[in-house]
Amino acid sequence: MIVTTAKGLTVRVRQFETADINRVIGIEVASFLDGDAPLYLELHEEWPQGFLVAELEGTVIGFIVLVLTPEGDGRIFALAIDARYRGRGVGRTLLKAAFNILRKRKIGYVRLEVRLSNHVAQQLYRSTGFMEIGLVPYYYKDGEAAIVMRKVL
Repeated sequence: MIVTTAKGLTVRVRQFETADINRVIGIEVASFLDGDAPLYLELHEEWPQGFLVAELEGTVIGFIVLVLTPEGDGRIFALAIDARYRGRGVGRTLLKAAFNILRKRKIGYVRLEVRLSNHVAQQLYRSTGFMEIGLVPYYYKDGEAAIVMRKVL
């Protein structure tokens, strides 16, 4: 689907394809996340509908990965935007698309973990209805803590 973000950027939101993996990993590494290509490909294989990318003029500029928890909730496993396009509404656009996918599956809640130091992402999540529900010390590979946030869908 073609979407114009609140900041005026027109992007195409579509399902991830395996050919996108190198671009996704490039964005992921630059965003200091802890995933890798085999993990992302496995998550895509488990639930392809939960892996979306945002594309601008044929180039992937962001992605979001959803997983379903054993409790039956949704979880945002990863959300990352190419640094050149941050602050232009791409993350919010991917979040809205993810919320719609979860609502169609009758999922009531979605949660995520975000780096304690990532104030920009925390603000984005708060502005879309997430509330802080906990803290996990040493969550990331580099030892940084994560804030756990949850949203009612």
